[in-house]
Amino acid sequence: MASYLLESLSTLVLGEEDDNPACLKALGVSQNFKPWELRDALRNNCVSLLGRTYFNKSEKPLLPYKHSLIAYHLIADNVKVKKAQDLKRLMEEEAHLFRGRPQDVLQILRPVHCEGIVMNGHVRACGMLAVVYEDYALAQEIDDVMPHQKYVIRVCYCARVHYVKRRYSEFKALNERMTKELLMVPGFPASDALFKMGLGNYDARGRALCRYVSRIHASLGARGMFSPRLLQFLEIDAARVHIEEDGRVSRMLDSTAAISGSAWHMVDEFWLKRWRKFVLGRAARRYEPPGPITNERLLLPREPPEEVDEDRASTVPIPVRRKVKESFRAMSSAVAKYTVAESSEQLDLPGGIPRKDRDDDDDDDAEAATIGKHYRAINYNLWIYWKMVHGGGPCITRKNKDILSLPACGTGMEAVSRLQRFARVVNAKQEKIAKYWKHLSRTAPGVREVLADFEEQRIKDRVDRVIKAAKNERTSDRLHTATRYTQRMWRSKKAYAFNDDNVRVMKHAQEIFALADGEVEHASAGAPFVVEEGENIISMGTTEQYEIKFSESDGPALPIGLKKHACSELTFIHTVDAKNLIMKKGRDMLVEDSVLLVVQSYPVSSLSHEAVMHRLKSAKWPLVLKFERPLEDADVTLMPDILELDHATPGGLPDDIKLQMVKRLLNKGLRVRKHGRAGKPHDTILYLNETIVFWQVRNALKAQADSKIVKKKKNVPEDEQEEVKGLSLKYDLTKGVSLYDLKYVRVGKISAAFKRAVAKRAPEANCFTIFAEGRTLDFECIEEFADSAKARTALAWAFDKVIAEARGTKIFVDKTGAPIARTAPKKRLRMIVGAH
Repeated sequence: MASYLLESLSTLVLGEEDDNPACLKALGVSQNFKPWELRDALRNNCVSLLGRTYFNKSEKPLLPYKHSLIAYHLIADNVKVKKAQDLKRLMEEEAHLFRGRPQDVLQILRPVHCEGIVMNGHVRACGMLAVVYEDYALAQEIDDVMPHQKYVIRVCYCARVHYVKRRYSEFKALNERMTKELLMVPGFPASDALFKMGLGNYDARGRALCRYVSRIHASLGARGMFSPRLLQFLEIDAARVHIEEDGRVSRMLDSTAAISGSAWHMVDEFWLKRWRKFVLGRAARRYEPPGPITNERLLLPREPPEEVDEDRASTVPIPVRRKVKESFRAMSSAVAKYTVAESSEQLDLPGGIPRKDRDDDDDDDAEAATIGKHYRAINYNLWIYWKMVHGGGPCITRKNKDILSLPACGTGMEAVSRLQRFARVVNAKQEKIAKYWKHLSRTAPGVREVLADFEEQRIKDRVDRVIKAAKNERTSDRLHTATRYTQRMWRSKKAYAFNDDNVRVMKHAQEIFALADGEVEHASAGAPFVVEEGENIISMGTTEQYEIKFSESDGPALPIGLKKHACSELTFIHTVDAKNLIMKKGRDMLVEDSVLLVVQSYPVSSLSHEAVMHRLKSAKWPLVLKFERPLEDADVTLMPDILELDHATPGGLPDDIKLQMVKRLLNKGLRVRKHGRAGKPHDTILYLNETIVFWQVRNALKAQADSKIVKKKKNVPEDEQEEVKGLSLKYDLTKGVSLYDLKYVRVGKISAAFKRAVAKRAPEANCFTIFAEGRTLDFECIEEFADSAKARTALAWAFDKVIAEARGTKIFVDKTGAPIARTAPKKRLRMIVGAH
């Protein structure tokens, strides 16, 4: 039934126009139900839901709390619903009708003080209150000149329904009194002169007034309180409902069978008599709650029995047979005299007697505590409920129903409470001991000298440990250096590694023969080919590399134009002869801005541009060239996508993946605004590769137009001018700084460039500065399609990682173990066997 109801509810809220909400009327009541049967069904479902938090075990709930409220309002016809869409609209407009918690059905709210309202302080209320606007009616009193409007509202309190008629002025008077009595009151609907002329929207005002009343009760209920003035305004008899609900919930929770894993709790019969009169009585004391649970009578100090089990817990008092000679009435009269007396020395009273009257008979004093006569044993669920509603105590928990049985601890909140009390006791003892020693150290003679000697010895021991650790570190460094040297020598002898000196000699010989022959370097017959290759400062997300073989039919000159990068020694393609390559198979990847990597199996990353061109001119046909194509839009993730992925991923993107994505974005080019020490800020493109960080110059387009390749177009903005064929804005018109010159990154406007007047309009959250040797690089994120502040944070984080990565390759140790800093990328020699 529950699964069918849940499926029907989802179909109801999200279904078609002809859906029928009658399927919700399955709360466990018959078709011809009585009002109390509906209340019992709702109460049973709420108590079953509370079995997961407050109580130990209960029956499986039929519905969640929100669904049970919907079903209750539909069954009781509290809301006007004909179709599923009406219920969906009502849930959106009057959401307070279906909010709350399962514990709202319990009478656990304490009353707040309301001047002029007479109510017993032990009366409790529940949080289940729904005020529904029905209609408005015209009424006219004898003294009224004109008729006035009264709002008819349906009050649903603890599954009890009645109607109330109230004027707007009565709501306003209630709000004025509530404002004085409560610390926080929700917004009250403002008055409007149109309503005095009968032109206002009475339905909207009526619904607003109902929401106002519901919010007051809900806000107080969240703090465990209720307002008697509000319930009196709604004509709710809180005391009568408390009586009815207390007895019914107690009957539901009461059980004579032991619950698995639980214990029995003892309750004094003296308090139970008052509780029964409160729940079942029809006399004048019907509305008098019993007050807090009085279990102190069961813990009166008495002589211990002849045989006491020493294994019992000492934290729980041991109940024994009563041996007090005086009767309870005699003790009550003595207590009355004791309260009038000036001091306790004037009377001879037994210790520990509380100051209250007792109604027990005289024969009870000499008897042992008997179950059913002096106390009752209840289960954990009923004890927790009574403790929440009435309070009092203390908690007397036993393993069996006999009060003389071994002490026990109930599960659930009782175990949590005991653990918390034990932790508080431990913390209090530790605090007491700490204060005791602190006081002793300040007052006792000789303690200060002892503490000073102890502190001096502690400092000495710490210094000795630091000196010993530094000594061990120096020793271990020398041992590591010796170990590395020994391994190097052993590997060189065993031919596990090539000797650097021999490779260097072979490379020198190749260069001599190349100069003598007037050709490029080549290997001797039978000898390996030694090449010099440059290593990257940082690793980048490389794109696809491809080889192109140019035959003599492509000659005598190459059908491509090569140029030098303006900031580095990179050689790239700036023009492609499309006529000679368009019909060549496999030449479609040969595009502009491709970087040349290898010429005839010889890596050219360590050569200057002039050396690369000399090698190309001196090489023999056919030529095999290896290129790296530039990044395209499909290869790069834009900054908004990076930020969105980082936010959507639990815990954020991994650092290595996020850094690689930002590197590729910078390699493709990112538009930013650059600030300098002179001139105005200008937009530029920021780039990053394996060795340098570079950007477009301010007058890139102007220099492009002045190059006499094309003429500058008139009446066209500079940022909309076309690129000149053969002139790359990325490689030709740029300035750059080596990654080895970068020091650190700081966010915000802290550099001198941002202190200038022209930089005042730049948001501080979008600015960051890269400090380099002798200069600063000041940028502002201006991405219109992304959060500039988050983009700034991502860029600053990425450059911080890049600088740390570059610093790792900048500092190295020579053969003697001395640290040395590099100023240029590292170059290494390697042999290519079988190269021609």
